[in-house]
Amino acid sequence: MKDACGKWKDQLLEAALTGATSKDLEVHLRTCTICPRELDALQARKVQLDELLPLVARGAEPPADFQARVLAAAEAASEASRARQWRVWTLAGAAAAIVALMIGAAVYRRAAQTIPEDELAAVQKLTEWRAPSDALLVTPGQEILRKMPRLGESYLNVPVKKNEEE
Repeated sequence: MKDACGKWKDQLLEAALTGATSKDLEVHLRTCTICPRELDALQARKVQLDELLPLVARGAEPPADFQARVLAAAEAASEASRARQWRVWTLAGAAAAIVALMIGAAVYRRAAQTIPEDELAAVQKLTEWRAPSDALLVTPGQEILRKMPRLGESYLNVPVKKNEEE
């Protein structure tokens, strides 16, 4: 039902049960395409229930094989569900194996490629390249901060002059 037809729901149910419709509902049923179908469905349901009511009143029991049929149908549905699950997991495993093979092949191809020596040397030079402005950023004493002198050494390398007379 559409949202606009929602207000007619109770009146449709009453019309299906009693067979009487109000004038407003009749006007709506002539203009609406959904509500007449809904009313027909409700009336068909009423007829089915009216046919079953005498059986219930007499205390009629379901057929003797009813329980067996219900259990067999439930078991068949369970088997079908398990078979679907097995197929899904099998397909998922196969897809995972295919993806793993594709990744392995890609890794193998990459590992098999080697870089020629001249290209490797060029790449190494590029990694060691320094901008000309880097010289402006160097502070005096930067070398002193990079290494620690050993025992007996000094930060400052002062050449010792030896007398020529000695």
